[in-house]
Amino acid sequence: MPKKIEETKETKSKKTTTKTQTKTKTKKVASSTTSKKTSAKKATAKKTTKKSTSTKKVVKPTTVEYYDLPYTYNKTVVKVLSQTPKTLFVYWEISDDDRKNFKEQYGDNFFETTKPVLIIHNKTLNYSFEVEINDFANSWYLHVNDSKSDYKIELGRRYFNNTSNSNNYVYVSSSNEIEAPNDHILFDKAQNMVYFKNVKTNVNTKKDVTSLSFIRNMGKIYNIYDLYKKIYKNENPFSSSSSQFK
Repeated sequence: MPKKIEETKETKSKKTTTKTQTKTKTKKVASSTTSKKTSAKKATAKKTTKKSTSTKKVVKPTTVEYYDLPYTYNKTVVKVLSQTPKTLFVYWEISDDDRKNFKEQYGDNFFETTKPVLIIHNKTLNYSFEVEINDFANSWYLHVNDSKSDYKIELGRRYFNNTSNSNNYVYVSSSNEIEAPNDHILFDKAQNMVYFKNVKTNVNTKKDVTSLSFIRNMGKIYNIYDLYKKIYKNENPFSSSSSQFK
């Protein structure tokens, strides 16, 4: 009997030891699993952080509007604009249908045997003059002697063999009528300053003209170009960067 009791005690102690070992192993496995999960989460978080950090900013492209103007509109037209009081800008075009009509009427070599000309009509002073141009151009700058006049431009063609018969000149088309700006300024006795605007900077400035003896001698009206030369001796009043008087 004593032996059996001792065996039973030993068995119980072994079972207790086994349970304790099992619990310890379970705790170790659980702790290792937890640590693995934690490290996995940390690694995933690090990867996510790296990815978010390394993500480049996407720059949206800017839309730029671009309009390509046609070289021709296939219309017969002559237009005149005033660039300065004594400079006119004229541009023209002859449509395909009108070119075909000219060839049918005057021969297939009409444009090869004729040259284009512009006739400038001063409607105010009732005179005209002619400027020879060429077929390589579709626009021209014209210098006129008289400002503040109504002008109209006529496009035509002349035969190279300058004969005296009436068929030497062929009319093509006429422009709009335009008034060239006035190139004189009016001085007021109470006005001591001349105001002008720089067309590049849009800045308005003024100049004292009371000290200019030539103005006192000339009276109230004076040519704007000569005035410009007197006030601004180092600038060219006929250049594109010249100022605009007011």
